[in-house]
Amino acid sequence: MRKFLGFLAAIGVLAFVPAMGLGGYVLNIMVMIFIFAMLAVSLDLVMGWAGQFSFAHAAFFGIGAYTTAILQRDFGTGFWMNLPAGIVVAGLCGLVLGLPALRLRGHFLAIVTIAFQTIVYLALTQWQSLTGGQFGIEVKPVDGFGSIDRFYYLALGLSVVTVVIGWCLTHSRLGQAWQAVRDDEVLARAIGLNTTASKLAAFVVAAGFAGAAGVLIAHHIRGVTPDDFTVLTSATIVAMVVVGGRGTIWGPLLGAVVFTALPEVLGFAANYKLIIYGFLMIVMIIVMPQGVFGAWAERNRK
Repeated sequence: MRKFLGFLAAIGVLAFVPAMGLGGYVLNIMVMIFIFAMLAVSLDLVMGWAGQFSFAHAAFFGIGAYTTAILQRDFGTGFWMNLPAGIVVAGLCGLVLGLPALRLRGHFLAIVTIAFQTIVYLALTQWQSLTGGQFGIEVKPVDGFGSIDRFYYLALGLSVVTVVIGWCLTHSRLGQAWQAVRDDEVLARAIGLNTTASKLAAFVVAAGFAGAAGVLIAHHIRGVTPDDFTVLTSATIVAMVVVGGRGTIWGPLLGAVVFTALPEVLGFAANYKLIIYGFLMIVMIIVMPQGVFGAWAERNRK
């Protein structure tokens, strides 16, 4: 109940941010935080709850973004038609990847997801007739949400929906199956759980949420290019989950805030961003292997 009330209070505070007159720069950063919060929470369903390592989340992110860009360019569709389309297409791609890949475990699964990420990136760069290659595709703003103030509320609303659905799933029978697979897959299979179906469900749901985030960012930055959806982006999303705390829902939200705001704070050290990220990851794995929120929750339990 305390977490729920705190979540409502946070939403209430965030709803008043545009009225504070902080300027477009701050609102843009906040929108990016909301988008990466959707990505981190959805990846946590796979990594934190189902216990499967994936470095392909930026691929699904890009698939959702390019789906809305291509539909708008070729068919003139709007955001509210492109959003479900991006979710479905990304979810189907998650299904295609999951069917063969989820028979693997550990680092073998991670390697397959990296390969999938690379294939998607190469397709975005080389299939110029469809994706525009390195030039990308221009995307028009959302009707009725052209200003940053209004788009802020759209991004906030979608991120809240993602968190709520993620929380409901992790506290359902499916979420219990994910935890059983994560803790001991052999035992889960022995007691009759369909572990492959459970893992596949996590992959498809997470990919669908990533596709929704992709649709959102395409309309936010008014275009898409392949370099926005590289394996580095996937690694950054993984870092958000690991640093914030896997299997907690709230931990990835904290990670999204830290890793989205950190480049702005460390703008003077932009050339050393990867070094800083790597150092932060090493320190967290050594000091708090369960992440910030995980360590806090463990301390409360004790």
